[in-house]
Amino acid sequence: MKTTAYARYRRFEAVTLLVDFVAAIAYLILFLLFFRLIQLPVTGNGEVDLANLHQAFVYETLIGDITTAKLNTFLSLLTLLMIVTIPMLVINYKKLKKMTIYELNEYSISGKFVQGLISLFAINPISAGLRFYNSFVTMQVVKGYGFKTFLTTIKPWFKKLFEKKPRIVIEEEEDDPETIALKKNIRRQNVVYALRMIVTYFFLVLMALVIIVPFYWMVVTSLKTFYESTVNQNPSIFVSLADMQWINYKVVLQELDFGRYLANTAFVAVISTSGTIFTTILAAYAFAKIEFKGRELIFSILIMTMMIPGELYVITNFLTVSRSGFSWIGNAAGNNQYFLTMTIPFMTSISYIFFLRQNFKQIPDTLYQAARVDGCSDLKYLTRVMVPIASPIIFTITLLNIFGAWNAFIWPRIITSTNPIEGQNFWLISVALRDASFNYPGGDRIMYNLQIAASALVTVPLMIVFFAFRKYIMSGVGRSGTKG
Repeated sequence: MKTTAYARYRRFEAVTLLVDFVAAIAYLILFLLFFRLIQLPVTGNGEVDLANLHQAFVYETLIGDITTAKLNTFLSLLTLLMIVTIPMLVINYKKLKKMTIYELNEYSISGKFVQGLISLFAINPISAGLRFYNSFVTMQVVKGYGFKTFLTTIKPWFKKLFEKKPRIVIEEEEDDPETIALKKNIRRQNVVYALRMIVTYFFLVLMALVIIVPFYWMVVTSLKTFYESTVNQNPSIFVSLADMQWINYKVVLQELDFGRYLANTAFVAVISTSGTIFTTILAAYAFAKIEFKGRELIFSILIMTMMIPGELYVITNFLTVSRSGFSWIGNAAGNNQYFLTMTIPFMTSISYIFFLRQNFKQIPDTLYQAARVDGCSDLKYLTRVMVPIASPIIFTITLLNIFGAWNAFIWPRIITSTNPIEGQNFWLISVALRDASFNYPGGDRIMYNLQIAASALVTVPLMIVFFAFRKYIMSGVGRSGTKG
């Protein structure tokens, strides 16, 4: 009976995840459609009027006329719905993938009911109904009875809950000195444990606030007007849904061309990371498993180069790509060679080679020797044995290298500044944050709402990737430090 109910539980949970996925996609599509409706005010010359950026408009849509306040409200609500739905979808998918019948307990019943309430709050009644029903299916797996039995037992339970019970007086016997001392010791230990937990959680909450408050302030400021973010001496901590200025992101992406800079950064990150993974795997395998003369000496020299700051390589790298036969800089025939100069010099990393070599050395040499006896080549052994075993650290290296390429500034800034007019089309997001003009028209004040909106576009994707894959990052870094 329990096995049948558990199979039904998994079927309903899979259907619920599908409904949540469809809802998340629908929220995203609606957000993009409403975001495209945002109209930028223009001057008589056809340029965007940043001075009157937040004036009210009325938009004509299929569902009727929508004011700017209503449009901001819809965009804010859709953002909140995605923030609620997408993490819950990912968490439940991971749980369902690894869950067994023995992991269902009484807490699962209340958990499914609470998730149903969250789905109802997220305007997803189908998912809410499925989760409410699944809570009773979970009850059948855990306690052996379902919805019908629950209805027949809930009424007597309520009666028993509110009926008056006779007061029973128990005469306490006097304890001996040893029992009294034992009770005092137990109370003392409970007080110490409670104080320790209070201090620990207070410290954790305080540290969480130190991290969360700046990020929250960045998001709130990016949705304010120029007056609220710059001129107002008493900035508000909260912004209502109708007052959230999503037009700031429209200006940053469209007028300031940050959409192109994001695409440039993503392209450079993918290409440089692919090259880094390729060279790192081959080098780490050679230093870990292949015996050749001078292996340890060469590896020691490479390790010593890690002590040299990367900024010292900037001049030599610049001379290499500009003079030493490459002529990638200043070559009138190839504007796309900006991407070559920002990717090829950084398609390797000594630190990543060291991490992966340490992981490769944990694999027994007897496995390699047995494979060689069976006629397995080094390349075949690497791709079929070593890479799958070291996949966690390779995945971690991939993410860390993407983060590094996303945040790179000095080298892309130097390369694109060699020809400022053409180089602006190849800016990365970090360079654009530094060199793009966020000045208020006719003055020297910076429009911090637009600048912080651009900063949010840089920060939020990295945070999403980190929180989605934090387990793999932590495990990969931890495993890389183990000596083989």
